Amino acid sequence: MVKDFKHIQTAHCENGVITSLLRHRGLDFMNEPLAFGMGAGLFYLHVPILKFNGGPAISFRSMPGGIFKRTCKALNIDLERKKFKDELSAQKFLDKKLEEGIPVGCQVGVYHLTYFPKEYRFHFNAHNLIVYGKEGDNYLISDPVMETVTTLTTAELNKARFSQGMLAPRGHVYYPKKLEMLMRLLLEKQL
Repeated sequence: MVKDFKHIQTAHCENGVITSLLRHRGLDFMNEPLAFGMGAGLFYLHVPILKFNGGPAISFRSMPGGIFKRTCKALNIDLERKKFKDELSAQKFLDKKLEEGIPVGCQVGVYHLTYFPKEYRFHFNAHNLIVYGKEGDNYLISDPVMETVTTLTTAELNKARFSQGMLAPRGHVYYPKKLEMLMRLLLEKQL
């Protein structure tokens, strides 16, 4: 179980996950606009050969995962990212990280998140949330676009982590691995 995890509500899921995971690891200066800027999160993309809901794929932000990757690179933070072929392997890995006290970012499909109001559920597989604990068969979820923390059963979380379609998450998890060098530099500047 992850101790002392603090939920932070943000406007966007990936920036919120970055902010929460890095603040949890001691980077108190991190906030959503800084993560968005460091991760170069804003640009325009138009891919007419890739169809989404019958029309061309367009976006005003980078591909999912890119903001987190570039923010960690800018801060010289080692990032662990992993995808899986099956739900059991993904669940075992997640449970192991939680036992080690490591909150984990997960890419999921919005349509299968039972705590979302039905009118907000749609087939979008690039939503990000944090799993920070497990109690019995319930995973403790910090979804940065929600006001408070929530839970998902093992079956619900697995369904969201292995939703099908464009940008299928395939159990994708990620978390910062090593912050020691960065923390040393920050401490030296404070002294």
